[in-house]
Amino acid sequence: MNNFFIFIILAGTFLLGVSLKPTFLIYKKTNSSQWGLLLLLIIFFIMAYWWVIYYFFTQGVDTFVASSVSLILFGGSGFVVLVTRLSLSSIIKIERVSAQQRFLAEHDVLTRLPNRNKFFRILKKQISLNNSFTLFFIDLNGFKQVNDRFGHQYGDELLSLLSQSLRQHLSGIAKVYRIGGDEFALILFSRTEKKYVNCVTAINTAISLPFSIREQKITVMLSIGVSRFPDNSQHQHELLIQADLAMYEAKRTAQQVVAYFPELGHRARELSQMSTRIEKALQDNEFELHLQPILSAFGGQLHGAEVLIRWPQKNGEFIPPNKLISVAEQTGLILPLSQWIVLNSFKQLKKLKAHGFYGFLHINLSPKDLESEEFYYFIEMLVELDPSVSKSIIFEITENAMMTNLNAARKMMSKLSQMGFKFSVDDFGTGFSSLVLLRELPIDQIKIDQSFIKNMLNEPAAYAIVESTIFLASRLNCNVVAEGIEEKKVEQALIKLNCDYVQGFFYSKALSIDCFRKRYLR
Repeated sequence: MNNFFIFIILAGTFLLGVSLKPTFLIYKKTNSSQWGLLLLLIIFFIMAYWWVIYYFFTQGVDTFVASSVSLILFGGSGFVVLVTRLSLSSIIKIERVSAQQRFLAEHDVLTRLPNRNKFFRILKKQISLNNSFTLFFIDLNGFKQVNDRFGHQYGDELLSLLSQSLRQHLSGIAKVYRIGGDEFALILFSRTEKKYVNCVTAINTAISLPFSIREQKITVMLSIGVSRFPDNSQHQHELLIQADLAMYEAKRTAQQVVAYFPELGHRARELSQMSTRIEKALQDNEFELHLQPILSAFGGQLHGAEVLIRWPQKNGEFIPPNKLISVAEQTGLILPLSQWIVLNSFKQLKKLKAHGFYGFLHINLSPKDLESEEFYYFIEMLVELDPSVSKSIIFEITENAMMTNLNAARKMMSKLSQMGFKFSVDDFGTGFSSLVLLRELPIDQIKIDQSFIKNMLNEPAAYAIVESTIFLASRLNCNVVAEGIEEKKVEQALIKLNCDYVQGFFYSKALSIDCFRKRYLR
């Protein structure tokens, strides 16, 4: 028999052998009986090919028949190889796409860290196995300021670099997850004090150096809350809430790390209850506005009044305003509360003018108001209804409120100033950026904090601050209000220093609208 025909059949046999591996891999991946059957058939065909070679070699076969059979067998082998390899390639591609989808479903696109879904899945697994662990909830301080100052691209790069650093330094210690925004979580699979300290040390090492982003050096500070399983709770969502509460306590007390303690839970429940009460009070119009007069230091004529909110209770008492404002700021109700104050102040202003009031109403704004476009549009709407109202309003903003987001404060104050509103820096001197504010923002008035006024006759430093502030204000064409005056001799000292306006219990406490009108107006 012609050796060429034998060679063709041997080549076909080789091709069948080559197809064994991909067929086996497909069978292993799919665990399909059909691919298992094909694997057996390929082995059977290899044996059949050898039988054909034996038959051709021992029997005289027509050349045409031998060539036809050889080519058919070779073509069949090629077809099997093509099918198995293409099938394996398609399965591998599908597996890669599936693996990528699974990765994206459980990982954050920006930082490549496991995401919130993966975090809760691992948390649930650890709880079901009853494995003790410590949960860290981490918030990046000042992240909004980074976005506002440099742009969101800088913020994204900062999150990416921080994630890499945390993952690198916590490798083998704890698992890092991105919960969302600038919030991260760690699971430390231990409750021992030594490993806890090691974990905190690793976190501090990860942020010890400023991050370099496009020639900008950005220093990172973190607030961290901690909860433990099973000591604090045996439920995954409750553990996260506890760690979150501890993190906010760390922010509030300016600590880096706070471990959850039961009092935080009590506070959270009280906060929730108070928040519900405030919402209802806004709906039912339970709040009242009181006015504390601001007088001219020379002659005692009425210059204006500071608007103060009061929340009367059925027993005749009032919920402290600082508690009301604090809860509103923590629960996101400060904006509707500020809107209520502004709206009712504008309404009362018209009534006061009808009784001869010609001064200014001073209305306090919060940091959230300065950042809110909604608040701006609300003010714009009120001014459209009565353009004259802006000429009689001074918005009081504390130094800290302005510095919380200086860019937002500058933008908001500039737009409101164009409408005719004036601005007063409240509690001047208690922050660290007083001069920056006077340079950067449209300030018309300075209110010296009462802590300096009360102590100015007993502490030379306080007296010097008051004296310097009054002089500085006069050079900047700003008038000055001294608040918190309780004694005649303090008033006389301020008059000698040419202070413009005075305010305090020495003159009057905050009065209801009716009492204020009867006492100071026609």
